[in-house]
Amino acid sequence: MLSTRNRPVTRVATAAFALAAAAVIGAFGTVTTAAPANAAPIGAPMRTAAPGVGELAAKLRLVFNIGAARSARAAELEAGEAGLGLVDQIGTVMAAAPSSFHWDVLGPVNVSGDLLTAQLTTSIDGWDPWYFDISWKQIDGTWKLTREAECTLAGVAMLPCNV
Repeated sequence: MLSTRNRPVTRVATAAFALAAAAVIGAFGTVTTAAPANAAPIGAPMRTAAPGVGELAAKLRLVFNIGAARSARAAELEAGEAGLGLVDQIGTVMAAAPSSFHWDVLGPVNVSGDLLTAQLTTSIDGWDPWYFDISWKQIDGTWKLTREAECTLAGVAMLPCNV
């Protein structure tokens, strides 16, 4: 038999156990569990969804727009500021091209790790189109036109590559 001194402690312990059990069992008599939180590792690279051909074409239009902010254009290039000189030259050639010159980005868009590839098509009215593989690299969560792609585009504009 328990002494009178232990009864209040026993009642408190029993009440605490009952409250804990009620919390675990839940309002509908089912056992509830809490899933552990899964946080991304601190050093994990940020991944963003691959852009579609429309977004890639828009990125190229910005890069070649010599009237756009240089900082915005450089942010689209793997080479950053160092790549602006070459894309300025390419943009100048494109602006001087006849109105029958057209270009576009075609799919499929392929992603392998942090590298994305698509095709650039260029055409002049009355001629068969030309196709070029171009690539973007994901850097800090942004898809940036690679140095290699800048050199490909320089070749399309018949310019030497210097990035």
